[in-house]
Amino acid sequence: MIKLLRELLVIAMLGGVVSGGAFAQKKDDKRPPKEPAKVITNDQKNQRPPKNNNQQPPKQGNRNRPD
Repeated sequence: MIKLLRELLVIAMLGGVVSGGAFAQKKDDKRPPKEPAKVITNDQKNQRPPKNNNQQPPKQGNRNRPD
């Protein structure tokens, strides 16, 4: 008898949780509306990085001589 009562109580509790979850999913939008994302684009056609001018030219010494 106690086992039957326990099983009925468990079934009733599971039914309450499932039905409570179904009612909890109602649509309440309490948040303020979201602003659309701003996309920043670069309108220039030629987007190359500047040339690297910090390299020194090769030395003009005798190239045949070993170091």
